[in-house]
Parts: sequence; C-alpha cells; structure tokens
Amino acid sequence: MDKNTTTGLILIGAVVMAFMFLNQPNEQPNPTNPVSQSNEVISDVNSTELTEFKSSTKSEPDLEIDSTDNIIFQKLLAQKEKERLIENYGIFYGSVKGEEKNYFLENDKIRLSFSSKGARITNAEMVELDENGQYKYRTYNNFFSDENKPISLFEKETSQMSLTIVDAEKVIPVETSDLFFDLVKRNDSLLVFRANAGSPDKYLEFSYRLSNGDYDVDFEINYHNIENDIKSDVDLKWFMKGLSTEKLAEDERNICTIMYRYFGSTRDYLSEMSDEEDDLQSNINWIAFKHKFFSSILLSEDGLGKTKIVHRNLEDNNYTKSYASRTSIPSMGRVPLKFLFVPNDYDILESYNYEMEDLINLGGSVFAWVNRYLIDPVFKFLISFGFSIGLVILLLTIIVKIVIMPLTYKNYMSTAKTKVIKPEMNKITAKYEGKTDKNAAIKKQQETMALYKQTGVNPMAGCIPMIIQMPILIAVFRYFPASLSLRHKGFLWAEDLSSFDSILDLGFEIPFYGDHVSLFALLMAGSTLIYTITNSSQMTAQTQPGMPNMKVIMYFMPIMFIFFFNKYSAGLSYYYFCGNIMNIGIMWGIKKFLIDEDKIRAKIESNKKKIKKKSRFQQRLEEVAKQQQKKRR
Repeated sequence: MDKNTTTGLILIGAVVMAFMFLNQPNEQPNPTNPVSQSNEVISDVNSTELTEFKSSTKSEPDLEIDSTDNIIFQKLLAQKEKERLIENYGIFYGSVKGEEKNYFLENDKIRLSFSSKGARITNAEMVELDENGQYKYRTYNNFFSDENKPISLFEKETSQMSLTIVDAEKVIPVETSDLFFDLVKRNDSLLVFRANAGSPDKYLEFSYRLSNGDYDVDFEINYHNIENDIKSDVDLKWFMKGLSTEKLAEDERNICTIMYRYFGSTRDYLSEMSDEEDDLQSNINWIAFKHKFFSSILLSEDGLGKTKIVHRNLEDNNYTKSYASRTSIPSMGRVPLKFLFVPNDYDILESYNYEMEDLINLGGSVFAWVNRYLIDPVFKFLISFGFSIGLVILLLTIIVKIVIMPLTYKNYMSTAKTKVIKPEMNKITAKYEGKTDKNAAIKKQQETMALYKQTGVNPMAGCIPMIIQMPILIAVFRYFPASLSLRHKGFLWAEDLSSFDSILDLGFEIPFYGDHVSLFALLMAGSTLIYTITNSSQMTAQTQPGMPNMKVIMYFMPIMFIFFFNKYSAGLSYYYFCGNIMNIGIMWGIKKFLIDEDKIRAKIESNKKKIKKKSRFQQRLEEVAKQQQKKRR
C-alpha cells in the first residue's frame, strides 16, 4: 500500500468518526420499552395519590363541615318525602316503598300466585290431574298440541284487586294495590300479608288460606287498630280481562257474563250478548265473573254492600270480556270473604250451596228443570259406563225419544185423522173462496168446527204433543254448549264437541256464516229438510189470506240452520241430527205398522152418525161467533 492510499483511508475514517459523534441521539426513555412505560404509570399514579392525600389532609376541617351539612340536607329531604307520602297515602305512608315479591299457594285443584305489592292474587291456575297424570284443564291450543300446561283464568298484567281506603285525617283515598305488604306468616296452606299503618300496633292485614281438595280460598281482611284512622267507606275493587281458552273467542263471549245473587233470591246476570253495567243493592251473596267453562267468584256469607258491575266485549281474540266490580265492604274488625276459582260443573258448584249451580245457564224455569232432572242425570249416568261421548249422545237421543214416544204417536195419529178429513175441509174452503167479508170467515170457522165435532177430530191434539216436546228441544240447546263433559271430547271428524267442527277452512269470512264448513251442521240441516219433505204430505193446514205460507217457512228453516249452527257446538248439531234420523224412522214405522187410514176413515164415518154433546169450548166458540154476527147486522 503506497503513501497516498494510506493517507486517504485515514481521512475517510476520520470523517466517519466525526459524523457519528456529531449525530449521536440524546439520552431519553424509550417509548416502546414496556418496562419504561410501566414505571411511568406507577410514578404518575403514586404522584397523583400523594397529591390528593396532601390536599385532603390540608382541607380536613372543611370536609367535616360538608359532611354535616350533607347529613342535615339528607334529613330534610327525608322529612320532606315523608310529609309528601303522608299527604298522599295517610297512615300507610310507610308501606309505599318496597320490593315486590311473589308467593304461591297450591293444592290438588288450583295454584294461586300472589304479589307482595297489593297482597293480591295475580294468577289462578287449574292444576287438577286426569287419570293419565296430565293437567285435566288445559287451553284448546295446549290440549291439541299436547302441551301439558294448566289453564290460567287471568294474568297479572290484566287483572287487579284492591281496597280503596279513605284516610280519616287527610280525607284521601288510598289504593292497597299501591302498597307493599310484608309477609308475616307462611305455611303450605296460609299466607298472611301486613301493611304498616304508622306504628307497630296498627296495620292492615290480608290473609289467604287454601285447604286441600277445595277450589276456594278464604280471604280475610283485618283492620287492626286502624278503625278510627279510616273512614267507613271501604270499597273492594276487582278487575280482570278474561282469557280466551277455547277454540273460538267469539263463541266464548256469547256465554261469558257477570252473575250475582242476593240472599233469599235467585241469581241474575248481565246480558251475555252486549256490553252492560248495573248498580246492585246491598245484601249480595256472591258475584261471579263467569267464563264459558270456568268462573272466578267473590263470596260473602255475611253479605256484600252496594256494588257496581260492568263488563265489556274485547276485540282482541286473546281475551273474551273485561269484568269489573266495585263493592262496599265493612271497615272495622275482621271481614271474612272467599274467592272461588272453579270449573262450571253442576255437581261441584252445587256442593258449595248458595245456588252457585245456577252459574250454568240451563235456560228458563221449565227448560232448566228438564236439563237438571232429565238431560243431565241421564247424560252423566251414561258417561259413567265409559262410553265414548259420541255414543253417549246417541244413547241419550234414543232414551229421550222413547220417553216422548206416546206423545209422538198421538201427534202422528192426529195428523193422520186430519189428513183423512182433508177433502171435506177443502170443500169448506172452496165454498168460501173469494169471500173476504168477516161474516164469511166466521161461517167458515163454524162449519170447520162442526166438521171436527162430527168426525171426532181434535185440531189441538197434534199441537199439544209438539208443545210438550219443545222444552226438551230448547233445553238441549242450552245444555250442550255449556256442558263441561263435552270439552275437548272428540267424535269422528269433530275434535272438540263443545265447539264447532270443521271439514273445510275457507280462508275467508262469509257474513253470518263464518270461515269454515261444519259437517255436523250440514247433516243436521239436511236431515231436517228430509224430515220436513217426508212429513209435508201429512200437513193439511191451509194458508189464510194475509198469513205466511207455513210450508215455505218450514222448507226455509233448514237453510237458516246451516248459518246459525255453523259456529255452534258440534255436539248439539250431532244430537239434533240423531233426533231427526230417529224421527224419520219413527214416522215411517208408525205409518207402516200402527196407522191404518182405512180404519181411521171408518171410525170417522162412525163418529158422524153419533149424536155428540157440544163441548164447553165449542159452545163458547159458537156463542162468540153469534155475538159477532149480531154486532155486524
């Protein structure tokens, strides 16, 4: 290496060393170093804590003054709040705030839910089990989807029970539904709730006791040492929206209502078909919110005071009707009441006395008697053999037809006699045809009555048996839709005989008909038409001027039945169908084997030859006719 090269390398090295020296970094913490970051955070925190500690140490006397002021301020706020609560809630100011808790009472029949807010029943479920260990009473949807859930009669959110108590000093109404009650006693059959009324020895107490095997819960109100602090006007308000539990809410609404009974009187009720309200007088035994197959009842053995009741139809198909009552009750001592949550079964309701069985509307006096002492006992007797419900209805129809067979025979015999003398009646009609004066009408009537007398035909003989049979037809019209025995019982294509059957869902609504086709309704209407056609040959009634044609009406009725029964109980349509088929068979049998028109004609001819004394009715009728003739001369 020559001298020049060595000198160049030394100079280059010197330049590099000088450059590195001049551009070296300053000594600062590395921001990417985690250890450095941690130390900085700790340092900052310690520094902050130290500063705060020093600051708080310096201002300690000031802090004590602020705390004292705050305590005084809080006391003033508390006093102000207490005054506000006393102003709004009177002696119950101490029970306005609290935590809502839920409790239960249950036996083998019902399960009741309670809330500590208001100390009220928030739900009633029917938990009785059937022979298969499933809940006996379920909603229509749960039953046919095989979901084992008990039926609920109402919900917490859509029901309320509250006492309205007026504070004597403040003269303000207090609702117990706004108060929080303490649970002071509890066991398997008892819940006792208590709302403080200003001091430990003053309180309002609600107790509920549920015994095994019962559908009723004893409800006792205890005004413990507060009689002088409240006014005598205490009202018990009870409200609920009835849940739809069956196949068709519209059908349920037509049966749901509020029923009530005064002591010493029969039950009464609001209109089932429309919204209604009423003001009741005192001495009320019970008030019932009646659903189709179940009822929620308030009972007093001492009598309830003046009451206002209201029910309204609801458009929401999850509900049937809203029920509300406001009842005056005593305001001192202990007030014993009962709530019942019970199926509308005749025997169960009857066991509670007080004519609760009348909750099942079996019709008016005569119709109720027929249902109570004929239809219901026979129906339950047949069920006891374990027959299917369809066979039970068929057997019931046969038994009823056998019972009224003598009346049926008389009816057909009278019709046959009238048919035999029909030619002679036609002659009388032709004789006065075209004559519209009243004298002609009277003479026609006299000749007709004379013909009846001469032949021994009683024109009323055919009507009386029909009139006697009518109570049975109308009675079953009431019985089947209200029968708990039909609920969720199927037969053939009908899955639930307590409601309508459907073989075709139309997908649209036909006015006055519905959105489905009921086959049992069609069969009933069709058999009615066949019976009418078959029986029309026996009809001899002549159409009078200005009067409707009875044959046309009878042919039109089956068409009306199709519309009317399409939404009605399939069990009822099936019963009427069976009855029509039997009527057709009975009529054929009587005509074929029991009625001989030739013998009837011979007997009538024989009667014509006999001299008969006029009956009092005929004498009276002729006298009236003669008097009318004299007046017109």
